[in-house]
Amino acid sequence: MFVKSLKLQNYRSYNLLDLEFHSKLIFFIGENGAGKTNILEAINQFATLKSFRDNSDEELVNWDSDFFYIKTEFEKNQDSTSLEIGYSKNESIKRKVKLNGSLIQKRQEAIGELKTVVFSPSDLIILEGGPSERRRFIDSFISIVNKNYYIEILEYNKVLKQRNALLKKPNLKLEEVLPWNKLLYEKGIQVFEYRKEYIEKLNFYFQTDIERLSGNKDIFQIVYKPNVEDYSTFEQGLINRFRRDIQLGYTTSGIHRDEIFIGREDKDILEFASQGQKRSTVISLKTAQFYITKNETGESPILLIDDVIRELDVKRREFFVELLMNAGQTFFTTTDLEGISEYVGKIEQPKEIFAVEGKSVKRV
Repeated sequence: MFVKSLKLQNYRSYNLLDLEFHSKLIFFIGENGAGKTNILEAINQFATLKSFRDNSDEELVNWDSDFFYIKTEFEKNQDSTSLEIGYSKNESIKRKVKLNGSLIQKRQEAIGELKTVVFSPSDLIILEGGPSERRRFIDSFISIVNKNYYIEILEYNKVLKQRNALLKKPNLKLEEVLPWNKLLYEKGIQVFEYRKEYIEKLNFYFQTDIERLSGNKDIFQIVYKPNVEDYSTFEQGLINRFRRDIQLGYTTSGIHRDEIFIGREDKDILEFASQGQKRSTVISLKTAQFYITKNETGESPILLIDDVIRELDVKRREFFVELLMNAGQTFFTTTDLEGISEYVGKIEQPKEIFAVEGKSVKRV
C-alpha cells in the first residue's frame, strides 16, 4: 500500500493542507504541539474511520469552523483508490464517507480499504487500561484484517445495547428477553471463534518478537480468557442470571466481558514489568499486528510512527529498522532527525522531509 496524497480542510489545526507523497519514508519534523500527530491521525482515519487518540468527530473540527473534510488517494494492489470523509456539526447526517467517489451506506464498505499500524506513546494504554482497552485493540486489529469480524462485533454490540435497555423495563418477564438471549448467543459465538483464532496467531508472532527484543529474557505470552468457556450452555446461563442482570441493569456475561491476558505464567504484565518491558511489549504487539495483516491480506500496511523511535534504546531502534524494510510505506513524526538518522539511514530508500510549524507544512 502506498499513500499518494492527503488533503485536510478544517481538520484539527489545519484550515487547508494539500500534500503529495512520492517516497516510502516520510518525515514530519516540528516542535511538540506543532500539529505533526494530526497528520498521522488523519491518515489512520481512513483505515479505522475513527481517531486513534479517541476523539469524537466534533473534536476534530478546526476551532474556526463547523465541519471538516479529509481525502486521500492511495495505491492498493497496483490500483488507485480514493477515500473521503466529511463531517458537519449542522447536517442531519453528520458524517459521510465516499469510496472512489461513491457515497457508502455502511461503515464496513470502507473499513480496512487502507490498512495501517500505529506506533504511539499512548500505546501503553493497551496494557494499562484494563480488559476493555485490550479488547478494543483486538477488535480494531481483527476488523481491519477481516471485515466479517467487524460486522459480527457491530451486530453483537447492537443486540447487547437492546438487551441492556430492556433490562431496565419495569416488571420485565423472562419471556420478553429470550429472543435477545438467542441473538446474543448467535453473534457472540461468531466473535468468540474469530477472537480465538486471531489471538493465537497474534501470540505466535508476539512471542518471537518479544524474545528477540529482550535477548530471550522476557518469555511473555498472550492468552485469550473468554468470559464464557462453553457456549453450549450460554443461553441457559443468561436465564440463570436473569434476576441478577435486572438488578444490576446490564448483561453480566458474554464476549463483551472477555479478558486478554498478557504476561508470564500466571502473572499479568502489570504486576511486574518495568517501563522498558512494557514498551517492548506494545512494540511486539504492534509488530505482530503488522505481520499478520501483511500475511492475511497480501498487503503491507502503512506504518504510522508517532514520535516513538527517539525514546528507544539501540536494540529497539535496530528492531524498528528491520520492520521498516518490510513495510510498504512509513510516516514518522519527530522533533528532529538527531539520534535516529543513523538508523533510518541504513534503509536505502528515497526519503521525503516536511517541516511542520503551526498551520504550515513545507517540503524541505
